[in-house]
Amino acid sequence: MSSEELQATGGTEVVEIALQLAMASTGRSKFVSIEDGHHGNSLGTMSVGASEYREGLPNLLRGCLKVKRPLDANAVDRVERRLRKRDVAAFITEPIIGNLGALVPDALFMRGLQRLCRRYGTLLILDEVATGFGRTGRLFASELFGLAPDIMTLAKAITGGHAGMGATVATERVARAAEGKVNVYSTYGWHPLSVEAALANLAYLRAHQTHLLKDVAERSEDFRCRLLQMDFGSPVDIRVTGLAIGLEFEDGAYAGALAGRCRKAGLILGIDDDTLTLFPALTISRRTVHEGLDILERCL
Repeated sequence: MSSEELQATGGTEVVEIALQLAMASTGRSKFVSIEDGHHGNSLGTMSVGASEYREGLPNLLRGCLKVKRPLDANAVDRVERRLRKRDVAAFITEPIIGNLGALVPDALFMRGLQRLCRRYGTLLILDEVATGFGRTGRLFASELFGLAPDIMTLAKAITGGHAGMGATVATERVARAAEGKVNVYSTYGWHPLSVEAALANLAYLRAHQTHLLKDVAERSEDFRCRLLQMDFGSPVDIRVTGLAIGLEFEDGAYAGALAGRCRKAGLILGIDDDTLTLFPALTISRRTVHEGLDILERCL
């Protein structure tokens, strides 16, 4: 399928562009997203994020609806109730939801979501800012579910983290429908230095994709085996998809204290409420994996 791209400097911008494209190409103004998901830090992107953002920012975009977890086959019915009026421009989600502890939606939910979007004329936006370019063991996490989004957002790993850059990729159909209706300009979008970093990074990916993804799978299994053997001392849901790793605890205070002990011992973990995340470099060595996990285990 042919596609077109719009230029940006990072994740928040590419999602903002995606929202504009969806409204402009469909003539609709509503959005549906996963409750408590994260898509950026601007007013627009926070509107399709957690509902709690509205407590401090009451003037976020109206018409932004949410679907709560669990994201299983039963959730498909909840999505249909949101879409059946045919007034929703787009459903936006990460294929693997990073800030929710690398949460993996049920495959039945994801395939049902795409089917409903097509039935009701709602665009499917897959936010691959955090999951794109090998993070989950596939080049793009959407491949895990066999999805074909109308719009995909990319950033972070597009340059290997060496420079700020993002891209909003849309199908030709969406791009043509939105032509002349979207006001997009980024002062430093695709700065020449960022472009050079991206070209070098993508050239490396093309040349070494098979080997890189094989290493991701092997290091993923290293993480999985070690984490499942650990006695955390508190109930925890361990999720490992490639090198997108999440630990969701029943006790948020325990998670926070554990993250603090790890930081003092030399291991930095992402933390969001009751959830710890590990998103290591895709080129991480087996030795470094076990050194980090040794620190984690000593801090339990």
